[in-house]
Amino acid sequence: MAEPQMTTPDGHQQSVASDEVLMAHLQGGDAVAGDELVRRYAKPLLGYLARVTGNPQLAEEVHQQTWLGVLEHMNRFDAQSGVGSFKAWLFRIATNKATDVWRSRARQRKMEDGLRLMEDESGQDAASPLEASEAQDRVQRAIDLLPEAQKQVVLMRYYANMKFTEIAETLGCPLNTALGRMHKATLKLRETLGES
Repeated sequence: MAEPQMTTPDGHQQSVASDEVLMAHLQGGDAVAGDELVRRYAKPLLGYLARVTGNPQLAEEVHQQTWLGVLEHMNRFDAQSGVGSFKAWLFRIATNKATDVWRSRARQRKMEDGLRLMEDESGQDAASPLEASEAQDRVQRAIDLLPEAQKQVVLMRYYANMKFTEIAETLGCPLNTALGRMHKATLKLRETLGES
């Protein structure tokens, strides 16, 4: 069955099928439907990821991983099952992929904010590179112990420099929920780091 078409200002034919219809076609093996979804969301998704990651190259990498995730999990998408719109599903995948990248990159770079938290608690700076490295490892282990929802907020706040309004929008939760998760995470980190 042919999809309704419209002519763009540059003379090209463009599908006016809904995202969900295109997704159903993609699930049926229609690669052209997948191309149309990528075309529709390339600009907003890249813009979102650039804002979330703060790095255009990293945003492009996560963008590619997001579409691979769509292809890998496309049979899980069913608009009637309560997963929501295709756009919401796509952006959830993008957020999860960005979180995965933050986790891996967080292990590769200094955790300056975590070190400041430790310094505030101890009242002294790490004396040597070895001590600083050990301190970074302690902070990373403490972050890894947080519940997933709290960990996401910490990673978005400190590793993507996102505002709390952006965090709430990304996670699809009220602003007060994002703030509450950060508060609980901070208390838990202080408790964990104070014990060790």
